[in-house]
Amino acid sequence: MKYLITLSLMMTLAVSAHSQWWFDAGLKGSYGPTMMYDQNVFDDGDYKHAISTGTSFGGRLGFNYGYHVGLSLEYAGATSKQEFNYGNIDDFNAFKWKHNDISTLFRYSGNGAYIELGAKFSKIKEVELDNVNTGISDATEYFNENYTSGIFGFGSYLMGSELLTLNLGVRIHWGFTDMVNEAGKDAGYPIVVEALKDPTKKTLATAAQLQMELNYAFGRFSKEACHDRWKLILFQ
Repeated sequence: MKYLITLSLMMTLAVSAHSQWWFDAGLKGSYGPTMMYDQNVFDDGDYKHAISTGTSFGGRLGFNYGYHVGLSLEYAGATSKQEFNYGNIDDFNAFKWKHNDISTLFRYSGNGAYIELGAKFSKIKEVELDNVNTGISDATEYFNENYTSGIFGFGSYLMGSELLTLNLGVRIHWGFTDMVNEAGKDAGYPIVVEALKDPTKKTLATAAQLQMELNYAFGRFSKEACHDRWKLILFQ
């Protein structure tokens, strides 16, 4: 969480504190590939990643400066998946983890498009392991309670009005911290069927997803004279 706070402070100082800000709020949804990136899996000859997908739904609050610069605070509930093939058996192991995400991002917009960069704090709610032989089991105890990630995204404006806009974009999420705990390392996660060749290698939650946003601009801060107080003026 401290990474998000630090990033927010740095981005806030990057623009003038005396400039006019306007605000928007919105809903967002994402769908696309999710992955447990672990070098131990790539080094294994029989255990392979399979293409897996996940979803995310949530909301955002934007703090915007002028027409180009903005900061956003976002919350989402997400479900991510990772299936593994073993030898000639497809979907030998399938992990599904549910997590709540808090993100803070810096966004630059112009000419109907945008680019964004930020950080994400994820709290794992539960993890399921579906094994082809033993079925579904609770694997939450083998995973850390939370992990952090970086976010890079880009997209464009699709349609809307002065206050209501619909955006479509792509976001890439890359984990910074290990999602598997020490108990999980000892149990061979995420391979499970054999011991890890190098337990020091991290298991990183990654994703590359298509995101849809519906945003509504609801107000701005303004003051008529230098000695006046800032006031929130709602758009009509």
